[in-house]
Amino acid sequence: MRSLTSALDEPCQSGLNVESNKLFFSTLKEDRDWYFVEYHPPNTGSRFAMLSIVVPGPGTPAAVAEAMEIELKGWLRRFSFPLMVSAFDARGDLYQLQGARPSNHLMGYLVAGANTPSMFWRLLPDNEIPGEPPSHESLLRIYAGVPYKTSTEARQKAEAHAQQIRIGWSMVFVWLAVVPAVWAIIEWASPAWVGVIVLVYSLWKAIVKALKLLGKWKDSPQELKAQEDERRMRHHDYHCKRNPESFMRLKLENFEREECERIQNEAKALKSTE
Repeated sequence: MRSLTSALDEPCQSGLNVESNKLFFSTLKEDRDWYFVEYHPPNTGSRFAMLSIVVPGPGTPAAVAEAMEIELKGWLRRFSFPLMVSAFDARGDLYQLQGARPSNHLMGYLVAGANTPSMFWRLLPDNEIPGEPPSHESLLRIYAGVPYKTSTEARQKAEAHAQQIRIGWSMVFVWLAVVPAVWAIIEWASPAWVGVIVLVYSLWKAIVKALKLLGKWKDSPQELKAQEDERRMRHHDYHCKRNPESFMRLKLENFEREECERIQNEAKALKSTE
């Protein structure tokens, strides 16, 4: 992440087309007691920013809608850029505001010279949003101080990650394919004593297997655990195939529970940083 000054100087130094190198700003997260917010600045060319209000605990449609209006006004004063606000419950589902507002989404913008923002409880098409799509420089000025990265940096990071994966795959390939081949060559070309070692090792493995079959060799705790894990996997797989509908419901319930846990943990983390 870099500063505004270095970013404004960079186009002259690199000679790159500024508009083609998109900006990706960091998400801003803040706690609000009974809910928390996640502000997503726009990327280059986007017509509006997005704000998510996450309610991990109890709430009412009227209270959530009022919070959405308060947050819209506050964030527009902080960053004068068109904004869309949506709310989500503890499961990560869109908060339903029927009976409190005509829509589940709130959009608004602050016109230059106006003291209060224009607010709309509906989704606005691009032709109703004033102004032109933001340029690279205008976004850097509006969101001065907000960490960001460029599409070039994101691509370089992705390429570095891909390179690490390729290196890891190469190591696995060497271990699983090259090493056995080299070992086979060593066995073929090595002195007689190496063959004796290999023979003794093979006989030892055979003796251990025979003792296990006769019940004279007790498995280690690690082997017992691996056998139990294998048995449970086969047991679960058998019943999942017998009842795929229930298995799908279980998967959805697990996903919902994990999302609830993630939201609760995020809310606790934000409170602990205050």
